[in-house]
Amino acid sequence: MPFYPESALDGLREHTSEIREFARDESDTVAKYQDALRDALKDYEADPLQAELGPGRYPGALPTREWNDNGAPVVPFERSASWDNHEAVNEYAKDVLEGVTTIAADGSELGPTSEFTVPLGLVQVAWMANHHHEDGNYDEGVNTRVLGPRAVTTASDSEDGLRYPDGQAPGHERYRDEGKTVIECIERFAELNPPPVVLYDGPLVPTFANTYAPDVRDGHYRRTMARVLAASEHHGVPVVGYSAGSTRTNIAKLLRRTYRDRLHNEPFVADSRILDAFTTNWGDRSQLFIHRQDGTVDAMEASYRGATHEFATDVLFTYLDIPDGNAMDYLEFPGWILREGLVDDVIDVVRAETGVGRGYPEVLQQADANAVLNTDAERRFLALVQNFAEEEEGLPIEWDAKTLSKQRRRR
Repeated sequence: MPFYPESALDGLREHTSEIREFARDESDTVAKYQDALRDALKDYEADPLQAELGPGRYPGALPTREWNDNGAPVVPFERSASWDNHEAVNEYAKDVLEGVTTIAADGSELGPTSEFTVPLGLVQVAWMANHHHEDGNYDEGVNTRVLGPRAVTTASDSEDGLRYPDGQAPGHERYRDEGKTVIECIERFAELNPPPVVLYDGPLVPTFANTYAPDVRDGHYRRTMARVLAASEHHGVPVVGYSAGSTRTNIAKLLRRTYRDRLHNEPFVADSRILDAFTTNWGDRSQLFIHRQDGTVDAMEASYRGATHEFATDVLFTYLDIPDGNAMDYLEFPGWILREGLVDDVIDVVRAETGVGRGYPEVLQQADANAVLNTDAERRFLALVQNFAEEEEGLPIEWDAKTLSKQRRRR
């Protein structure tokens, strides 16, 4: 069916008022949060504020020792103050990354297939380790896994024993495979000196998984990421969760809890908007905070190499100002990086990767490009399945009649 732009334009006009209201000017509200952040740094020391907000509650964020040490919301990156072109960013990135291995893994998925009478799926995870040597030395690999009918279906609520395709199942499996691949990379390159830095595309605390069924939420997401964090600490390999252009409200929630009378009637605003007034230079970052958004982080526990790891107050976050986007980027990493005094080194590596990638870490872009499964890949997978079914005598995989009809019409 063709696209009718005139009808779509009429529909957009009907939503003009709604769009304006949704994107209304929040400058006055943002200013109130900014004033509250300034005051909080003057009114509270880190330990009393932590005690007041309580370890068993979820104030969004808790201060770290940087709260007392810095006395300002943002830690300036003064090195970039004199830069006036991207060449300066490139020189900085080259200096930081030379001889340092950066690692990333990313995945794609297909399925559940609707083209056959039996649903199937496919997960592909690509990893990349760039050693940043002059000879261009790097390692890479791809892990591919076919998902059988049981993995991409879910049982019905009734007792009839039937199973139905689950459109989210391949994504759940991909997340778990990505985590396994990250751990394999940590183990493979842990002995490098200096230690590698792993960049993960997304947050390390999977609060987004709270809408899933408990077995999926815990088995595929919380347990997976807890093992990644445990492997990171055991091997001393930093892992950074990178989210571009974040609209999170962890710091806003902290300020609302701290100044209830001043802010309880104000709407939430993104942390990046609160912090924007305090940034000046490319690469400025916020103070570090402890992640306390909800109970997800409390539930993240894992055993690794004979030791049990808990992360209730041991995942930190910061915001990084990389001007190519409208919102600051959001970084999460395990607390051992702060305890070992590696924060500046690790964030320098992240800055350098975003500089090379013109606003998004280059190593993440490379992993994504290697992992993507496009339309041609889907077509080839379907043909592979069909050929396999024909080779295996009696294997009950056949084209669905509706799909076969479409294929014939579109030839």
